[in-house]
Order: sequence, then C-alpha cells, then structure tokens
Amino acid sequence: MVDFDNTFFSKEFLDNWHHNYQKLEDYYKRENSFNGMSGELERWIEHQRNIKHLLPQELTDKLIALGVDVESQGNTWDVMFKQLSNFVQVNGHAFVPADHEHEVLRDWLIRQTINKRLLSTKQFEKLDKLNVDWDITMSRDQRWELMYARLQDFHAVFGHARVPQKWAKDPQLALWVQVQRRMHTQGKLRMDREQKLRNVDFVWNIKAVFDSQWKKKFGELEAFYKKHGHTRVPGKYSKLVGWMERQRMAKSRNQLAPEREKKLEGINFIWDFKDIKERAWDEKFNELKQFKKENGHAFVPVNYKENKSLGTWVASQRWLEAKEKLDPVKKKKLSLLGFVWSKDTEKELRAINDEKWEASFKELKAYKDKYGTCQVSLKINQVLQRWTCWQRKAFYEGKLSQERMDRLNELRFPWSIQEGYWMKMYDALLEFKKNFGHTRVPFQWEKNHKLADWVYRTKVHKESLEIQKVELLDGIGFDWSLTRRNVVPWKEMYGRLTAFKQKYGHTKVPVKWDEDLKLGKWVSRMRNERESLEPERVALLEAIEFDWGYRFSKKERQPEILK
Repeated sequence: MVDFDNTFFSKEFLDNWHHNYQKLEDYYKRENSFNGMSGELERWIEHQRNIKHLLPQELTDKLIALGVDVESQGNTWDVMFKQLSNFVQVNGHAFVPADHEHEVLRDWLIRQTINKRLLSTKQFEKLDKLNVDWDITMSRDQRWELMYARLQDFHAVFGHARVPQKWAKDPQLALWVQVQRRMHTQGKLRMDREQKLRNVDFVWNIKAVFDSQWKKKFGELEAFYKKHGHTRVPGKYSKLVGWMERQRMAKSRNQLAPEREKKLEGINFIWDFKDIKERAWDEKFNELKQFKKENGHAFVPVNYKENKSLGTWVASQRWLEAKEKLDPVKKKKLSLLGFVWSKDTEKELRAINDEKWEASFKELKAYKDKYGTCQVSLKINQVLQRWTCWQRKAFYEGKLSQERMDRLNELRFPWSIQEGYWMKMYDALLEFKKNFGHTRVPFQWEKNHKLADWVYRTKVHKESLEIQKVELLDGIGFDWSLTRRNVVPWKEMYGRLTAFKQKYGHTKVPVKWDEDLKLGKWVSRMRNERESLEPERVALLEAIEFDWGYRFSKKERQPEILK
C-alpha cells in the first residue's frame, strides 16, 4: 500500500534529505564519531534540529539510531544562553531591554518564549531558572518575523507554503497563514511582507489551496489504483476513504466539477455503494464455488484459516437469511450451490465432525501400532497430537460420548499427559523384569536414567499413588524398599573379582567381606542371576573359573587366607 502520509513532503526534499543522511552515515562509519565535523554536514544537522518538529517520525528515528542528538540546539543556542546568563548576573533580572545594544539577544529570547513548546526539557529548565518572562511583550513586527521564520522552515521541509488549515503540528502557524491571506484579499498587507511571502511561493487564493488538496488526494487514489488495479480503498485509510465519500456526495448534489468527475472516471471510480457491495458479494460467491470444487461441499467453517474473510462472509449470509434480510435471488444462488443454512448447520456439523473423528481415530490406531503408545509426539505428527489434546479436554469437560471413551480406552489411551508417561514407564519396567528377573532398577542406571528416576519417585510417593497403580506394581512383584545404590559398571566389578582371584586363587568372595562389601554382594547376585545373564558375561566369568554353586552363610567360617 502506498504510504500516503509521505506524499505531503516534496520529492525534492526527501531526495535531498536521504542524500545528506547517506553522507552523514558514511562520515560516521569512517570516523566512528561526529566530533570534529564541520562545514556543510554540521549545518545540515543543525537545520534538522531546528525543524525536528516538522520531520516525519521515521526520519527523526533514523537520525537518533545513527547517534545524532536531535534535542540539542548546538553551539548557537548555548552561546546565546551564555550571553543571557551574563546579562542576568550583571543586572539581576532577565528583562532584556529593547535597545540597539541588546537587539540580537532580545530577539533570540523572544523566539525562545514564542517557540517554548519546541524547546527540549533541559533547555526550558535552564531558561526557567533565570526567571525568564514567558509572557514577554513584543512588537507586531517581531511577532510577524517570528511566524514568517516558521513558515520558511515549513517551506524548507515540504517544498511549498500550503499549510493545512487545521494543522495539528503547528495550529498557530496555520492560523497565521489564514490571516495573511485575508489581509491580502482586503488590501491591507504591506508590500514588503507580501514580497517575503511570495519568496516562499505563498498561495493567496483559498480556492487554489482546495484545488491543491484535491489534487493531492487524487494523486493518492491514483497511486492506489496503479498498484492494486481498483479503487476499493480499505477503511483503515480513513482520510482517503472520507475524501472519496465527499466526491460521491458532491456528484449526487451536482456540485462536482466536470473535469474532476472525468479524472475519477479515468481510474474506474465507483460512484454507487450498491455497485461496490454487489461486486464484493459476487467475488465471495465465486470463492465459495471454488471452495466447493476443492472440498466437495459448501460448508465453510467460520474460522476457516485458509480464507478467514470467506468464513466470515458465509456466517453473515446465514445471519441475513435467519433475519429474512437476504435478497431472494442471492438465497436461490446459494441454495443451488448446496449452501448450509442456520437450521441445518448443527446436523451438518455433526456429520462432518463424526467423519473427521473417525479419520483421526484410525490415524491414532496406526500410530500406536507403529510406536507402541498413544502418547503422540509433536515431532512426529503435530495435527494428531493436537487432536489427542482435544479428546482429553472433551473428556474432562464431560463432553466426550461414552462410545468414544470406550473406543479410546481399548487403545489404552492416556487421559492425562502424566498418566501416559506413567504407563510408558510401567511398560519399560515390565521389559526390565523380563530381562533381569526382578524390578530392582539400579539408582542412576546408565541404560535408562528416566526409568531409574521413575522407580525411585514411585517408591517415595507410594502413599499418594492410585490404588489401581499400586495393584499393577504389586502384580509384577515390585520391590518397594527404598535404597539408593550407586551403580558400579559391570566391567569394573569383574575387574575387582579378577584381582581377588589373582590374590587368593579362587572366586569365593564372602557376601559380607569387609574389604569390599559391594564385591561380595555382586558375586552373590551373579550366582542368583545366572540364568538371565548375557552369554558374553557368563563366558567371562567361566574364564576365571567362577564358582556358581558355593555360597557362604553367617555361620560358615571364612577361608583361612582371608582371616
């Protein structure tokens, strides 16, 4: 979309501004500072400070981003303020006399008071500390010259002197311009002032101003037309839309000049709202036809992501039909297309939802067959994962039918994320018992840290477990004893046994051998778990003539060599 706000600035000004900004940016990249800068660039920066209240915000932001202090008025302001400070120290007040000696200082002070809203907070405070009279009196000539200086700034920025009648940035200047125009019409404007105003291309005739404003708005609309191929400007461009409405109203009252009407006709300007609405309706109807062609039905969801405006339009047609406000011809066209009206929406929605639910359920079943769980991973299938979340939500809100609950339960569907994780860990524990013959998962077990942590937490929080879960664990002989075992790798324990054999000539390590309690218990466990040991480990133990059948009891004497 064309940035209509920028069209207020002349192309010459913007081109010149960006040219100087580029030079300033190059200087900063080269010197990494603005210190020592002088000449043309320094004067340009000072000028930007003087007219900062007129600049577009985007240009001001660019200067600030580059590190330019747009608030400071530079050396000129500081020099004049120092002169005023000296005057106050000598005279004890800030009432600068209107004599030749103090003419420059008084003129500067008057400009500060009349333009006080343009001062930075720091500058205002500095002047206020000197007890400056903010209501200082000045002659008519002085006031005229000050306002003329503001008009010069306006001309320098925008390339013309056509100050809008109700300009929010400087309403005082807007009013002053109108007064000069009225004085000229009445023949009361001094010749020297008239000449000065002509130097900034002052527009004397108000009609010329209106013509200029009309051309400006037409230029905006023409630019929109060239870019988009039509003049249906969105409502967010309220000023341009308002101007277009005024053109329609002027034509309806026979007040629109023929040449303007011809220009608007040249860009296919739409004069009648009815035409706009009819064209918009036809466009949406064609979109609905395309939707049916692609999806096999005309039941567009209200929150249809691919085309939200179509979903909204379909809902509005239902509302109009329910209120008996829909044109009969349009209703007939929609009905022939298979449009679903308000009275049929619930039935149609149920049919579509049932179809979608069945498809998602089949997909979940296939997922479980492949991955062994109904806890769908976001990384694998985001859509299916969201569907399972909706089933849980419907379940907890009491909105899921018993038939659907039963079907999901058949798949062991976890009704909460926590339950799904619990069942996953339970299945892992079953696998552990199948492999090792017990449920004593070592604390911080390297092969499955998550299972080890889960087993430990389950023992700690036994009291808060649901009775069904306790029964499941008891059913597989779960060991509830709460002991933390620091797991020593199997190879390290085998190394300790090998060293024992080399030192004592046998592998009959006592169960409670004081020198290495872990080794005694480990040897005993190897005997007990012989049937479930991996063949490679059995072979390693056989290689050092491991005694599988000899066991020590509390009453048996330890071998003499260990005493």
